[in-house]
Amino acid sequence: MASGAIKILFVIDYFHRTGGTERHLTQLIAGLPREVFSCSLAAFDLGSNKLLDDLREQGVSILSFPVGREYVPNALVQAWRLSKLIRSNEYQIVQTFHQKADTFGALVAWVSGVKHIVSSKRDTGELRRPWHLFVNRRLQGFFDAFVVVAEAVRAAVIANDHLPARRIRTIYNGVDPVRFHVPSVDERKTARARLGFRAEDFVVGVVASFRPEKNHEVLFEGASRALKAIPSLRILSLGAGPLYEKCRDWCERSALRDRVTFTGDVSDVVSYLWAMDVGVLPSGSNEGLSNAVLEQMSVGLPMIVTDVGGNGEAVADGSNGIVVAPLNAAELSTALIELSSDGPRREAMGRESRKRVEQKFTVEKMCEQHVNLYLSLISRAL
Repeated sequence: MASGAIKILFVIDYFHRTGGTERHLTQLIAGLPREVFSCSLAAFDLGSNKLLDDLREQGVSILSFPVGREYVPNALVQAWRLSKLIRSNEYQIVQTFHQKADTFGALVAWVSGVKHIVSSKRDTGELRRPWHLFVNRRLQGFFDAFVVVAEAVRAAVIANDHLPARRIRTIYNGVDPVRFHVPSVDERKTARARLGFRAEDFVVGVVASFRPEKNHEVLFEGASRALKAIPSLRILSLGAGPLYEKCRDWCERSALRDRVTFTGDVSDVVSYLWAMDVGVLPSGSNEGLSNAVLEQMSVGLPMIVTDVGGNGEAVADGSNGIVVAPLNAAELSTALIELSSDGPRREAMGRESRKRVEQKFTVEKMCEQHVNLYLSLISRAL
């Protein structure tokens, strides 16, 4: 760390999975120039995973503040600990992720004298409760800037949180196009063989946690409807979550039995993506800009996504994929059938997916825009 580096503390509600926000934050911290920024991470619910190990190897300080509920005595203890940390390290910027960090974390940072507080809005916020909106509207004055991951998220937070448009900065998520590269013929063949797929199989891939808003059941229903037209259909499902077992049981009792490969959480998804023919995200609500979609695009996959959140900003309908209505299994089924029967179209869409990533959604571009934001905040105080 260079002398005089700008100190940033990232505060997040939970960090114990390898989900989209966790991967995004890991990429951001790793991509900030060390000679300019010194980064630390504080979590209110801290677990253990490879992403955290990678950050520690880079010299990033990882700190646990197990707040739990904000209105019990322990929360005061953790607030005191967090405030002490902020004051002793003299952080110049605090950036918050998720609801508790946006309220409890931001309040502690403000009381502790942090000059610049930034909120990262990761989704359209349909899952937030009314009191969340009430609190967010009243604490907006604490923040110098709000980073949103898509124009759809910008519109949602302006409408729901009443945030001032002038303080909102849209910065798309980014993916590493070198790591997530288009596979060679041999890489693709090896990836499919490892998972037991034949060359003639039509493999539909979904990378998403099994939560209600992701609506896996819509994909499974749509795939069931498409089976007659696509006898070679297979589904590769990456992710875990509260609805994992329920979805597995449903598939076992359906026409999809023996056609779905469930992997659970996967720390390195690249080779799994190489085995897919088409990527799908069937979200019904509360989407931001899916890292999983960008990663699938980066390896050259055509996409089928629902018109939710920033999905339509990543996937241009008819160009690098098909955008369907949310919660519509019939429309998703039709899209699967269309792409399964037209290999040249899939290849053209896959090339366009890769092109869009290189033009708009690289991790380098994402980090560069954050650097510009941080430096602009610091320069205002000089």
